Amino acid sequence: MARRTRSARADGFAARAIAAWTLLACGVCLACGACGKAGSKEHDVPDGAAFASVPSTVPSGPGRGAPRPRMAWIPPGILHAGSEIDDVPRVADAELPGVDIPMNGFYIDVLPWPNESGAIPSSNVTRADAARLCQEKGKRLCSELEWERACKGPDNTRYEYGATYDPHACGSAVPEDTASLRPSAQKPACHSAFGVKDMHGGAAEWTDSPWGRGAARDATHETGVVRGGSDVAGELMTRCAYARPIAPGDHAKSIGFRCCAGPRNDPEVSLEVKRGPAFERPAHPTAQSASLDALGGVACGPPSAPAPCSIARAWTWRPAPNVELSLAGGCVGRDPSGRCAVGVTRMLGDRMQTLAEVDTGLAIPEVVLVESADRRVRVRGADVHGMFFRELVFNYGRVDVRPLR
Repeated sequence: MARRTRSARADGFAARAIAAWTLLACGVCLACGACGKAGSKEHDVPDGAAFASVPSTVPSGPGRGAPRPRMAWIPPGILHAGSEIDDVPRVADAELPGVDIPMNGFYIDVLPWPNESGAIPSSNVTRADAARLCQEKGKRLCSELEWERACKGPDNTRYEYGATYDPHACGSAVPEDTASLRPSAQKPACHSAFGVKDMHGGAAEWTDSPWGRGAARDATHETGVVRGGSDVAGELMTRCAYARPIAPGDHAKSIGFRCCAGPRNDPEVSLEVKRGPAFERPAHPTAQSASLDALGGVACGPPSAPAPCSIARAWTWRPAPNVELSLAGGCVGRDPSGRCAVGVTRMLGDRMQTLAEVDTGLAIPEVVLVESADRRVRVRGADVHGMFFRELVFNYGRVDVRPLR
């Protein structure tokens, strides 16, 4: 699963970020609902997204200082935080949309606590327990963005070992309760380009950050953030950008920690979470022209569009917070040789991206939401044998088409 990587060389940072930015007294707070890409090319941004200038130079914070035993130095640089909005897989209501954040240098433990090769990492601690143990060593808990920076390395890769998921690199495709019992430093490939090891493949790790997503941003920060860990859904959950909310007082053998040192980087995640009706049929469809491969690449436009193809029906599908998809169906020709299809698209700025198509044969498409399952809709079509059905399943940025038996 190839993706674009970005270099963090100090002489080449010129990036624009897409998000609503609020300057805090001690850092940068990031706010974005349906957001786009940050990069050197044209941004893909939904209508109404806010723009602001974001510092693109490497900060000149405190220097490296004296080396610290068994700690890796993370130099000043740019963290490409979160994931691009068209990445797959992606958790749209928990991850920043590929925003460039300047970071000061800091130290981080090479291994999970107790930071010793061959030791079984400590777990079953609350956030306060973890913070106290770090403090006793003259260290502190990492922020979640410091953790992500240490994981992604200077080239901001999706996984610590590279751009493509490898379940064997960290042995991370196992339940957390099982992985938490493994000794440290047993997987030679499981390290970031900064030399930080075992960020996945074991227990998840506490950070000191609040869960700044949605309504939790306005609460009293009673929800914390853990990063890393293991899961059978490793392609999704062992990415460097993946984060989970945890109550600070919780403890489990699947939750451990590692420490950071040096002045803390202040930027925190603050992400707007937008919701709406899971599925609705607009009274006045205004679908933009889309090319349906199922109809031989014929472009289908709004209902008022001329032949050969006009949108006959359209729907809005919100399978997850911060995700809004459009479904539109049209036909070419007339009975008995007419052909119909429905496409699933989303807008990336002024560009339409097609996620899936279903050939509905002789029937104008009909789409309904599968009750109690916002991530699935059902499409009805017809052929010479009668009616048939397909399900469209939203899977963290991907839309899969499944035949119904």
